[in-house]
Amino acid sequence: MSKLMQQPLMQYLAPLKADFLSIALLSLIANLLMLAPTIYMLQLYDRVMMSKNELTLLMVTLLIGIFILAIAFAEWLRSMITIKAGVKLDQSLNSLLFGLAFERAFNQKGVSQQKSASEAMQDLTFIRQFLTSNGLFAFFDMPWTLIYVAVLFILSPSLGWLAVVFCLIQFALGVWNQASTDKPLKASMQAHLENQQFLQSKIRNLETLHVMGILPLLYKRWQSLQTIAETLNSKATKIQGRNQHLNKFTRYTMQSLMLAAAALLAVKGQISIGSMIASNVLIARALQPFDVVVSTWKQTIQAKAAFGRLNALLAMANSASVEVAKVETYAPIKGEIILQNLNVTLQAGSKQVLKDLSVHIPSGQILTIMGPSGSGKTTLARCLVGVIPVEHGALLVDGISIEKINQQQLVSSLGYLPQDIDLIEGSIAENIARFGTLDSLEIIAAAKTVGIHDMILRLPLGYDTKIDESGLSLSGGQSQLVGLARAIYKEPAILVLDEPNAHLDEHGDEHLLKALLALKNKGKTIIVISHRANILKVTDQLLVMRGGEIHHHGPTEIVLSKLNDALLKLKQQAA
Repeated sequence: MSKLMQQPLMQYLAPLKADFLSIALLSLIANLLMLAPTIYMLQLYDRVMMSKNELTLLMVTLLIGIFILAIAFAEWLRSMITIKAGVKLDQSLNSLLFGLAFERAFNQKGVSQQKSASEAMQDLTFIRQFLTSNGLFAFFDMPWTLIYVAVLFILSPSLGWLAVVFCLIQFALGVWNQASTDKPLKASMQAHLENQQFLQSKIRNLETLHVMGILPLLYKRWQSLQTIAETLNSKATKIQGRNQHLNKFTRYTMQSLMLAAAALLAVKGQISIGSMIASNVLIARALQPFDVVVSTWKQTIQAKAAFGRLNALLAMANSASVEVAKVETYAPIKGEIILQNLNVTLQAGSKQVLKDLSVHIPSGQILTIMGPSGSGKTTLARCLVGVIPVEHGALLVDGISIEKINQQQLVSSLGYLPQDIDLIEGSIAENIARFGTLDSLEIIAAAKTVGIHDMILRLPLGYDTKIDESGLSLSGGQSQLVGLARAIYKEPAILVLDEPNAHLDEHGDEHLLKALLALKNKGKTIIVISHRANILKVTDQLLVMRGGEIHHHGPTEIVLSKLNDALLKLKQQAA
């Protein structure tokens, strides 16, 4: 029990202790009142039928009616409490899980164990649904089996011992159900999860897949995954269905045997007719929780698996909180960046993507990074903005390790334009403002700086024009300019731009160069990854990468001179 309480998720269940105590109290009331029908039958058969007193019949019937209403009210009330408890749990966890799930996606060391926000929320839903299910009520009703068995002992020791045997049989069936359905249910859920992930990963590139004629081939692959999932689900469902029917058959058989045994005792005069009828009701109530556990076992397995996954996610948060405690807030970031022997490996056992990079970028300078595809440029950009953690070496911002800088302070001082433009569903204004408070002057200033203000005004709704998550309402160049405006919004101290001119025409290129010069003159540190030579007009430093290493680095003119000399030698050798 102590080990269970140490699990991170239990910290969020602890505030629901009062709710669980209320449910236990209401379960006590409901189960005690469940004895009323038994007492009613005893009175009916042993007193009313003998005395033939209609007034007695009326009174006991009114009383049982009141008790049944009380039972219904107690069960309704505990259902309402469980629903409210589920909402409380959801409200206490959803914000944290949302952030953690996205944060975990940055962990490149555990790609196979990444967990999306939707999966984390689905796990929370599984647990909330279990809290409001009959499976939870069965847990609270199970102890009252002993009470019903005890009443059977009062009616007759023989009936009591027979009830004990029947309960043990029902318990054994429950254990067998768990053993036989556990693996099939887990395999079915895993196959379903993989199938969903396959679909979600393809939806974003739906148009390309359609145009390239890949959809039919993907359909065949999805159909194969779907067949596997359906087969596993069918197998699990068949096993669970078989177990439920066997459990129900056994329960009904035992109820009939209990009635037969009670009838035999009644014939021998050892118990009354009322006790005979009451014994059937009591054994039914005693066995019911076992039956509910079997019928809700799939839901229980889902909740258990979700509990484990959320515990892992929250454990990551707890370990991270130790590091967060060490993070401090420093003076406003100026933008000086120093790389010292930086090494990065994206996956365990794979080759290094970045090898011993040492670079100094003073604030107020523009560094352009060039190199062939696969040379590590984008990885370096992602490392500079903190998406990829530093494994070996150091990444210093204003002389301070990036891991020690307050995350909020770092985010407000960074502007990032990724290689793949990732505009989010919403308005243009919301995208530029990073979905924060809409500062109209700052939004317009950013749009004007990159030369997209007039274009936005020509749209039907201007800055309120809605775009979807892929930016399909805009052209490639327009999406890139909106992404660039978002990066320079409120003029952060550090700008990291990955291929900012990949989709721009000459007009857009001119605005980009003017924007970079303006920001440079304001003391901003700018790192640009580009294949276009015209960016070198405004560049202070040029870094050429090959195979994850620095091939050339220095002032732009000097590096270009070295590259020209190397090219001249190659031409002379070829001649």
